[in-house]
Amino acid sequence: MGIFSIFPILIVVFYLTIIVTVLYLVYTWVTKFISLKEEQNDLLREIIKRLENK
Repeated sequence: MGIFSIFPILIVVFYLTIIVTVLYLVYTWVTKFISLKEEQNDLLREIIKRLENK
């Protein structure tokens, strides 16, 4: 009976680990996407500035 009471705890820990991992991956993807968009905007501003100076 003691070993069967451990299984629900292990299942909950397993699912929580999966949820936390997915949230972490989404967070890293979103921050990477935002930083790339900011870099793209900076590059476009620099291109526009150089074109205006010509």
